[in-house]
Amino acid sequence: MAKNTAALLPYGTTSSAPAITLPDTDLFKSERGSLTKNYFDAAIESLNKEYNSLKQLAEINQMAYGAAYNFVPRVGQTYYLYRTSDQQYLLSMIQDWNKYEFVVALEYSADSVWKPLSL
Repeated sequence: MAKNTAALLPYGTTSSAPAITLPDTDLFKSERGSLTKNYFDAAIESLNKEYNSLKQLAEINQMAYGAAYNFVPRVGQTYYLYRTSDQQYLLSMIQDWNKYEFVVALEYSADSVWKPLSL
């Protein structure tokens, strides 16, 4: 009965059986390792872009909230941020105001964030 089960084994039991060859795991590890590294490098780059975008948005909001204005902003309305000659910021509803240096057009959002518009 032992002879019948020998044929079912995944390896040879005699010297004339085919040689057992192990797969090249080093090649697999190096290929997959480089793919994994590329994945994490792309994820880090994406996070860095998002961080820089949020940082720029925070700087714009700091300028807008530090600016001088005499009105209550309305959600969805477009406003214009200007820099005065004494390097102060002024938020205005006037679009083309040549008296001051134009900085950026902003929209006031429902979550109280000033979002820059590309005009």
